[in-house]
Formats: sequence, structure tokens, C-alpha cells
Amino acid sequence: MEDNNKKAWLNTHFASIVVGLFTTIGTVLGAWFVYNQYSKDKLTDYKIEQMRLFNEEKISTNNRQIAVVYGELYDLMHRLDVDRVFIIQPHPEMKHLYLSVLLEVDKKGVSMVKDIFQNIPMSEMASFAKTLATTCWLYYDDIDEQVIDKRTQSLMRLAGSTNIIIKQLVNASGSWIGSLVAENTAEKPLNENEAKELVKNTANTIQFILPPIN
Repeated sequence: MEDNNKKAWLNTHFASIVVGLFTTIGTVLGAWFVYNQYSKDKLTDYKIEQMRLFNEEKISTNNRQIAVVYGELYDLMHRLDVDRVFIIQPHPEMKHLYLSVLLEVDKKGVSMVKDIFQNIPMSEMASFAKTLATTCWLYYDDIDEQVIDKRTQSLMRLAGSTNIIIKQLVNASGSWIGSLVAENTAEKPLNENEAKELVKNTANTIQFILPPIN
């Protein structure tokens, strides 16, 4: 009888030890999981905050760059005495599927090209897009004779373009990122040789800070 009582006591004591051990392990594991999740949450919060700050800085930088670009476009328009200055940009940045005009300055009473030049598929003006991408300088004073691409002809007529000078814009690696355009909308003279120096100076100033269209 004594042996049976002793066995029962040992079994009960062993069971208590096992229960206590599992409880301790459970407590430790629970604490570890809570700490681990807390650490992950803090890391996630940190990454989110870093991304927010990065985006804010990027937006701020882009805003400063855009302000500089606009200032250069206004200066070029008045120094050349042309009706309109704008930038044609391919986008998205790495694929170049479309052409758009977002940055533009115009004299009072002159319509804006960007109102009609938005998200135009490259395929619809492939010849003109290729010319922009591969040619440093372009000068048009007779759209019907000089512009082969019919969609481009149509847009230029709709915008009232007459005398047009275009300078290719490239990034630091020499890839085409846009085209600087200065033009008149009436039969006003635009001396190509005199305009080139001013247009080139403006292009050199803005091409390395021009924010892409995504």
C-alpha cells in the first residue's frame, strides 16, 4: 500500500513538474513571440517612416527642380521673343510608350500645347518620335513640307505652330529624355542660328534636373 501511495505521489509530483515546465516554456515562448512581433512592428514602422520621409524629400526636390525649369523656359521665351516654349517628354521613364507636354510657358493669348499633347502613343507618331530621339537639332518653318508624320502635322496645325526650333535633351548617360521646343504661332521670324545659342544654354541648364514623367 505504501508503495502504491509512493508511486501515486511520484506520478503526481512528476506531472506537476512537467506541467510547470511546459508552463515556463510556454511563458518564455509567448514572451519571445511578443518581443519578436514588437520588433517586426517597430522595423515596419521605421521602414514606413523612412519611405514617407524619402517621398517627401523627393517631392520637395522635384518641386524645386520644376521651379527652376519653369524659370528657364520663361527666360528663353522672352529672350527669343517667341510665343511659346515647352518640353516634349517620353514616358514612362524606362519604357517610353507615350509622349506628353507638361512643362510649358506661353505669351498672353497663346493657346497651350499641353492641352492637346497628352499621353500620345509613340506608335501614333513613330516617325516624329524617332526623329526627336536621334536628332540633336530640328528646325521647321514649313510644316506641310518638312514634317512627314501626319499625326504630328495635325497637332502642329491645331496648335497654330509656324516657326519651330527643337533641341534634344539627354541625361548624364546620353539617353534621350525629352525635347526643348521654342516656337511662334504667327508668321514671325525666328532666326535659327541666333536662336541656337540661347536654346542650347537653356537645354544644358535643365536637362540634368528635368523630372521624369512616370
